[in-house]
Amino acid sequence: MSRARRFPVLAAVVAAVALASCTGEETGPPFREVAGTRLLMASVMEPAADHLWASVGWIITPEGEEKIQPQTDEEWILVRNAAVTLAESGNLLMMDRRKMDDEDWIGWSRDLIDAGDAAMQAADARDVQGEQVYFACAGCHAQYWANDPNQFRQ
Repeated sequence: MSRARRFPVLAAVVAAVALASCTGEETGPPFREVAGTRLLMASVMEPAADHLWASVGWIITPEGEEKIQPQTDEEWILVRNAAVTLAESGNLLMMDRRKMDDEDWIGWSRDLIDAGDAAMQAADARDVQGEQVYFACAGCHAQYWANDPNQFRQ
């Protein structure tokens, strides 16, 4: 996906989070959820996570090890944007209609925020990381998705 096409997704996530913060106050504008949890994961979170994971890795060949990581400033910016998208998605998952329960769901959502923030800082430092994002996603999926993959609303 081109850089120009990634920025509208990030802008939409940031705008949704900004609107979501107003829902706790009765005087604020009403928040209207457009995407359920499953659609949020499929259209916002999964592409961002896939971009992070595809950006970093190693290939072992008979000739040796090849390290995969962003090479240009633009590539690092795209990795950073994906990390920001994941971090802010954790906030979106904590909204009332998306919450599966209050305690564990909030904990996994906060783990995703922390993981996205760590990945964002790693991208700023031009460092390759990603395991924290993987563990946040895999842990939540093991608890919620593996038990009932149909429980998330569209």
